[in-house]
Amino acid sequence: MKRGYGVFGKAYETMLRQGVHDVRAVDHAILKNMVRLDDDSFERLYQTPAPVSEAVKKHELYAFAQQFNRDTASDTVNAVLRFTRQLADDFDVPFASMVFGGTEKEIIARGTDLCTDMSRVGAALLQCLSIPSRIVVLVNGSKAYNGHQAVEAYLDNQYVFCDFLYGVMAKDSDTYRVADLLDNGDVVRSVYRDEVPSEKHLTYVVGLFDQAAISEYDITKPHIYITSGPNDYYLKLMKLTQDGTWQMGENR
Repeated sequence: MKRGYGVFGKAYETMLRQGVHDVRAVDHAILKNMVRLDDDSFERLYQTPAPVSEAVKKHELYAFAQQFNRDTASDTVNAVLRFTRQLADDFDVPFASMVFGGTEKEIIARGTDLCTDMSRVGAALLQCLSIPSRIVVLVNGSKAYNGHQAVEAYLDNQYVFCDFLYGVMAKDSDTYRVADLLDNGDVVRSVYRDEVPSEKHLTYVVGLFDQAAISEYDITKPHIYITSGPNDYYLKLMKLTQDGTWQMGENR
């Protein structure tokens, strides 16, 4: 099985290693531990997860999370999705002034529209609600700088893909894991269409479901939580005119 920063190839490894989070932080640990979703890892990755530990009741977000508890697990997840989507919609801070990382409580307090921070918030809230969850990393392998982070939640005895930045869950008459969404553009469009009305943006999102990796993130375990600001790499990246190519030597 392929594990770590390099699961999507050299260029994306370079990009991920230079992410906005402090290299000591949990956010990099998540990337170091991610496993590429492919034929070799599928069976292992889709085993039934262990229940959320009772230790989650000591988490600083446990009491806060209970407001999202509903009669069914699906309704509970949807309540969290509405909260995180609103958190992103209300966020209005220029990239150069943003703060990244820290605890999930800190992220909620300051707001965010960064997928990596938001995915941790979603995963943490679900675990506080006794719903097993883990981090999903997506990239479009045919285009540069096209990456995203989301979550898989385990409810009703199956995994379901959830995107806490956009506020969507891949569940209608069927339930879709990230494994079901890879190279399945029609379904991805149906999942995101109501929340991503722009055809250009929707096409971008569909392209992200090219390659995926999964990383376990247990909020009851000890982690390093450090905040950081934009680094030189990302400040330059934000100024690039995106044309689908690597422009800062990542693939050399």
